[in-house]
Order: sequence, then C-alpha cells, then structure tokens
Amino acid sequence: MLNTFFDKFIFTNGLKYKHNNFFLINIPFCIVPSELLVSISALGKKQLDQDIYYAVKDSTRRSLLKQFDLDFGLEGKKNLGLISEFFSASGWGKISIVDLDEKGARAIIVVNSSPVASALHGKAKAPVDHFLRGIFAGLMWGFFNENVDCVETACTAINDQQCKFIIKKQAEFDFSHNFTRMQLDPEH
Repeated sequence: MLNTFFDKFIFTNGLKYKHNNFFLINIPFCIVPSELLVSISALGKKQLDQDIYYAVKDSTRRSLLKQFDLDFGLEGKKNLGLISEFFSASGWGKISIVDLDEKGARAIIVVNSSPVASALHGKAKAPVDHFLRGIFAGLMWGFFNENVDCVETACTAINDQQCKFIIKKQAEFDFSHNFTRMQLDPEH
C-alpha cells in the first residue's frame, strides 16, 4: 500500500512504470529526493526564486492542466480537489484550500509539512516554497480563467506553524510588503 490516492490508480492499472518512467494515467512524473528542491530553495536568490515561480506557473497552466485533461467549466471544485490530492499524495505536504472566492478570483491555500520548508526550518529569512507558489498560481489561473499570482505569507522555514499562500490578481497585492516584493515582479 502506497497511500490511498495512488492505491486507487494501482488497483485500476492507472499507475504504471514503463521504460524506466512513472506514469499516472499517461502523465509522466518522477519521484525526486526533496533535498534536490531544498538545495535550490535554500539559495534565497530573489531573481532565481522569481524565475522558478514564473516558469512553474506557466508550465502548470500550459502543460500540466492539459495533461490532467481538466475542464474546470463543469467540475471545477472537483478538479481542484483532484490536483491538490495528487500533490499531497506525491509528498508536497498536506494541501488544503481554506478559502475560495470564485467571483473575486482569490484563494487561500495552506500546506502542512512542506518537505522544502520543513528541511529549511529556522534556516531561512523568507518563505521558500517557490515551486508550490508556481503550481498554485498556474492551477488557479486555469480554475478562475484569470491571470492570478501567488505570495507565500507564512512559511514553516521561517518558524510559522504552516505555509500559507494567498492567490489573487497581481494588481491586488500590496507591493509595500517585503514578501510581495521579494516573490513577485510587478513588471511581469
């Protein structure tokens, strides 16, 4: 037994290992030691962190959502649940959407036990989950059908209880806040 999410796919033959690659319903994925992501996140370089965020955001919106073949039109919240369950089951931490304002294109997501933030607990001066920020922004852009951004406002790496992500349109963020300036490029 792997976990309840992946066990369903093993049972239905939806999780495969072929040609030295993992596939979940024909979507390729890999299992990566979290230390590889931690080592990148630990650098704490503003431009690199922003580059990671924007690249992951774009890739999630353009490719990952298509690979999952998600149509948010009819089953939006159900599909959001599938994606958050996939990333939780894949070891990114316990992901919970705690607030969702569809009309305002806003959301709050919390993550407990982020492997990257947990590994950097007490060692960082700013939030470190840039890969997750990009995933959440790209996912919610698809869900809201509006370009939104994501800022991590609380992080286990800087001694918060959990990681907290705010998703909304870039124009709604206050760039006088240090975390916003560090994580987003107002020119992007």
